[in-house]
Amino acid sequence: MAHEIRNPLAAIAQANDLMEEDLHEPALRQLSSLVRKNAHRLARIVDEILDISRVQHQGPVGPAQLELDPAVAVACTDWAAQNGTIGRVQLGLGAGRELVRFDIDHLRRVLVNLLDNASRYASRQPDSIRVSTQFVAGQASLHVWSDGSPLEPAVRRHLFEPFFSSESRSSGLGLYICRELCERHGAAIGYRRLACTADPGREGNEFFITFRSAPGAVAAMPSFDTMAA
Repeated sequence: MAHEIRNPLAAIAQANDLMEEDLHEPALRQLSSLVRKNAHRLARIVDEILDISRVQHQGPVGPAQLELDPAVAVACTDWAAQNGTIGRVQLGLGAGRELVRFDIDHLRRVLVNLLDNASRYASRQPDSIRVSTQFVAGQASLHVWSDGSPLEPAVRRHLFEPFFSSESRSSGLGLYICRELCERHGAAIGYRRLACTADPGREGNEFFITFRSAPGAVAAMPSFDTMAA
């Protein structure tokens, strides 16, 4: 199915790009831009459905483990650089050298999905997105907080269901993929409305993941730093 959808999508996108080179009227260029954006959106949905299929049909996860803090730092830095959000993302690493049971590529995918979601709804203020790790009571966790508006109760009830979205631009698969990958590794993902730890008067939305532990060292105290270019 993915193959049958991707081929005509690629043909549509290529034909539109060639046609756009000869368009000069603003109205026609606007229509061409609409075709391009929707072709890209459909291609992204196909990729997300393939991701779900791969997760659901993979065999049991092996004993993959990673050091949480370095993996989170690299993924956040790469994402901020690629999306032009350096300065809006504050990173605080508090898990020390704690090891968790999670595949590094899967963790990157989960974190990118959560950051994309946070960026979509967060304000443009500095430090509007906060990513942190913790090690409390023998359990490591990852937190992605953003200063977006409160979610409606109906939205909260269906957050991690496939194809559910509060807006037409989203496929509704990002958070579902996060849940599937977390459950696959014995981790749990959740959502809550929470005040900012550094500014209690500033509330936001937080997605958090609690991991299964692997043998590791005791965590260090957290320190927050805003990413800089």
